[in-house]
Amino acid sequence: MNSKIWLKNIDRISLCSTSVDYKAKKAFKAVLNWIVKNNYRGGCHDTSAALHILLEEQGVKSSLCIGEVKIDEQSFFDHSWVAVDDLVLDASVCMPNIGGYAFPPVFASKDLLTLDAPQIYYGERSPVGFDSEAKFVSSASLSEYSSGHPDDPNKLWSLTKTLAKEAGVKVNSGKLKDQYGAVMRHVVCA
Repeated sequence: MNSKIWLKNIDRISLCSTSVDYKAKKAFKAVLNWIVKNNYRGGCHDTSAALHILLEEQGVKSSLCIGEVKIDEQSFFDHSWVAVDDLVLDASVCMPNIGGYAFPPVFASKDLLTLDAPQIYYGERSPVGFDSEAKFVSSASLSEYSSGHPDDPNKLWSLTKTLAKEAGVKVNSGKLKDQYGAVMRHVVCA
């Protein structure tokens, strides 16, 4: 795993204004560190929602997205990520829930290993479409998604609180569900 290189390369990329850049990088680094430290494979729906909340709590407007990601002509996977000004922020792609694959995280639509465009394609449409989990996630509010979580119905809110602490972002954990429970993911497809 190249997490040290990824973290270093984040600072070589500019997202937008200096204040937005600093806030987005701080939140993204906390999420990426947590994913790597906890070997959190297949957690894109959780971690992208938490990143979206952390960005919004700092005044950074973002979109929580879900769609299919194209690896090659025959290979796709369902995935969630965050977009800021149409630029992809995707920490969890380094540990997708598909065997044999791992990709560098993406910040500001740049692969954090090469600093080039990622070699995967967001928002592409596969011949089969979403699986049952992605269908549920794409049609559920964050409250509905969290309530249906197989491990813990409060997992999203407790994860967000943990990541906020690691990022140094102050959140009112008692109000997260009230503030963000109605948020829906934007379905992205070509």
